[in-house]
Amino acid sequence: MLTDRKRLGLLVLLGGGVTLLLWYLAPWAVPHRIFGGEGVLLNPFGHHLPQGRLPQGYQDAWLYPVFYLSLAWLALSLLLPWTRAGVRGLYWAGALGLGLFLLTYLLFQGSVAQANAGAERPLLRRFSLGLGSYATLAYGLYLLLLARVFSPGGLAFLVRRRGVVVPLFSLLLASLLGGAIVALLKENPGEAQSLREALMLKLDLITYTYQLLYSPLVNPSGFLQSLLLATPLIFTGLAVALGFRGGLFNIGAPGQLILGAIAAMLVGVYLPGPRWLVLPLALLAAALAGGLWGAIPGWLKARFGAHEVINTIMFNYIAASLFLFLISANEYKFFGKTLYLPFKYPGYEARSYEIRPEARIPHWTDLVAPGGELSFALPLALLLGVLGYFLVRKSLGHRVLAATLLGVLGYGLGGLLPGPQVAFGPDLTSVRLNGAFLLALLALLFFHFYVFRTVGGYELRALGLAPKAAEYGGVAVGRKVVLVMFLSGALAGLAAAHYVLGGGIDEYRLKQSLPYSVGFDGIAVALMGQNTPLGVGLAAWLFGILLTGGLQVNLQLGISRELVAVLQALIVLFIAAGGFLPRYFTDPLRAAEVELKAEKEVKE
Repeated sequence: MLTDRKRLGLLVLLGGGVTLLLWYLAPWAVPHRIFGGEGVLLNPFGHHLPQGRLPQGYQDAWLYPVFYLSLAWLALSLLLPWTRAGVRGLYWAGALGLGLFLLTYLLFQGSVAQANAGAERPLLRRFSLGLGSYATLAYGLYLLLLARVFSPGGLAFLVRRRGVVVPLFSLLLASLLGGAIVALLKENPGEAQSLREALMLKLDLITYTYQLLYSPLVNPSGFLQSLLLATPLIFTGLAVALGFRGGLFNIGAPGQLILGAIAAMLVGVYLPGPRWLVLPLALLAAALAGGLWGAIPGWLKARFGAHEVINTIMFNYIAASLFLFLISANEYKFFGKTLYLPFKYPGYEARSYEIRPEARIPHWTDLVAPGGELSFALPLALLLGVLGYFLVRKSLGHRVLAATLLGVLGYGLGGLLPGPQVAFGPDLTSVRLNGAFLLALLALLFFHFYVFRTVGGYELRALGLAPKAAEYGGVAVGRKVVLVMFLSGALAGLAAAHYVLGGGIDEYRLKQSLPYSVGFDGIAVALMGQNTPLGVGLAAWLFGILLTGGLQVNLQLGISRELVAVLQALIVLFIAAGGFLPRYFTDPLRAAEVELKAEKEVKE
């Protein structure tokens, strides 16, 4: 039987071997890349130079000292498990690996900046680190993870955070399988003279694909676009997650979104009045319409036992038909009589009249810099709201009320303070991110407070975990089912405000191109977010990043954007399989056993 020290030593050896192999096969840096993916690949064991030489003015002398330092660090890490330093030494080795990666990044960026200095046009473009350098980072993190797991109570530490571990491990598996798909379907962007060079090109192709997918993280316009795409996913993800928490599978978010869009259009087009009245009413109409469309299947389940999955699927078709009925034509004949509807805008395209300016959700530039001056309204509102919540020590209701009042006060005061002049380029102003994103953040807060901080939320969670026990404990199961489906539908209905009232696509209208299928994407968001508000928010943002980066992958490498859909499907598949992790990461009873065992070991 292997001891803990032997297991630790073998795991470190396995990780070190994979790292050394990647150092040999993969490029450490790509100082120059042309459109299409072909680049100059640097590796300490020999470069791959499709242009015959390095770009003029570039010096790669930094690569070899970094490589020898990395070799020494790798050898040290392999010895540490067998020394007295043991686990504590692995912590230091992992931190040293992160430092080596940072040193590699700084030296590489400095060499590129030196080559581009003084040139009218940059000599080096689309430069980036390669998989060899990222292997150093990954091995450093791996050492830190091993050190934590083999510390006292380390396994229990991970099990307690299985809501994060399972999605992250599923994302890792999906990324590996997605990389294999790219390697099989896409030819190398360059000619190889040997098997090693062919592997180097293939590994660089996979690395560059994922660099493009995650490029919105470092690109301002891409970052805003990812938030734009994440906004409706937050609403629909919360809608599905709320149903899951109550033991219900709300698959009707697309239909609830459609009803919310119709209601928002009716108020936004036909209700005159000031902004402070019309805009809140339009948002309320979207929430109520979506909520009522979700409450009907909830009532059918509570009253007749009809399964909510079947009902919500059927209601999606009804909603889609009603949607087309309203905006596809203005004249319909019934039994020889003509019915006239006023909703469709004249023309061949199926769309409504334009939303009144009073009912439109402001564009992000109008919130951040109205009139071209940077506004302190939102930052001050956030600051005072947080202070109000944490400074008041009474009940939850008093704390939320104090946070709301101080937030409103901060917004008003911040709007009065003069700010510096600021100008945004067309690449930023063209992104149609709007105030619906702030509503999505408020929806995350609502979910957290209701589900985890109120009596109603406790009853909801009890209903989801053990319906019979909840009923025995006094929960009105029928009413709670209807309420859960109403709130779930209301969240999905609010997603429509992003498209109709916020102009999230291209116009402030209800159009046939309304992407109501985002309601189905909410299922994947809820699963990856493990039905928690923070998890749903991050999962929605991740999908927004991938959808935005997928466009660059298609433009630069010719790889279909369907790669993003494949990754999403793989993530859901692996989460459903528990990330193929041991059962104590998916079974609460097994997890409790691990935690009890860890507590006993600590006491002994």
